[in-house]
Amino acid sequence: MSHHVVRARTQRQRQLLMLAAVVVMVLLGWGLFEYGRYQGGFDRFAVREDIQAQRQRLDELADENARLREQRAIIERSGQIEQEAYKQLQGTVNGLQDELLELKEELAFYRGIVSPGDANKGLNLQSFELTPGRGARSFRFKMVLTQVLSTGTVAYGNIALSIVGTQEGADKEYTLAQLSDNSKGLQFRFKYFQAFEGDISLPEGFLPSKVNLVVKPRSRTHKQLTESVDWTVQES
Repeated sequence: MSHHVVRARTQRQRQLLMLAAVVVMVLLGWGLFEYGRYQGGFDRFAVREDIQAQRQRLDELADENARLREQRAIIERSGQIEQEAYKQLQGTVNGLQDELLELKEELAFYRGIVSPGDANKGLNLQSFELTPGRGARSFRFKMVLTQVLSTGTVAYGNIALSIVGTQEGADKEYTLAQLSDNSKGLQFRFKYFQAFEGDISLPEGFLPSKVNLVVKPRSRTHKQLTESVDWTVQES
């Protein structure tokens, strides 16, 4: 009985000794590993400090990047605001220039009525303008008739408008009634001035050269006016 107990204790002691030897070998190996890293210039604590410093620098760079992005956005927005303000200012300037041009044209127009210079002391063709219409051979005309204010009477009557040119090598003339839907013709009645406008469509093959106008008053105090203007189409 005692012989069995002694053998059991001896076996247990051997197991403990083997476990202790394994632990000693592991610790010795770890120590040799750390010693080798130390001898090779590797410092675990220094590496941790370096990693911490790198993380701190990364945070600083992220903050700087965010600040620069915000600053760039502000600058871009400021540029947009300045550009928008410039556009508004330029638009205002252009509007004032257009208004000034219109006022100059109106002033010249009224001067022509009040003081026509060498113009006849009666009916006058102040302006005639042609612009492109909606179709390929469609055009729109605008004209203004005036009379000198010193007459002080109302002018009334009708206007005969025709377009002359060539078609298939021969001279050709078309009346307004033939080129438009205006069957009533152009009637006028005014004391100072009157504006007219309308649309015309040219036949195929017809090449216009001039516009003839005959202003026929029905009052005895006004003389008939005959004008001929070149066919010149302006930009609409």
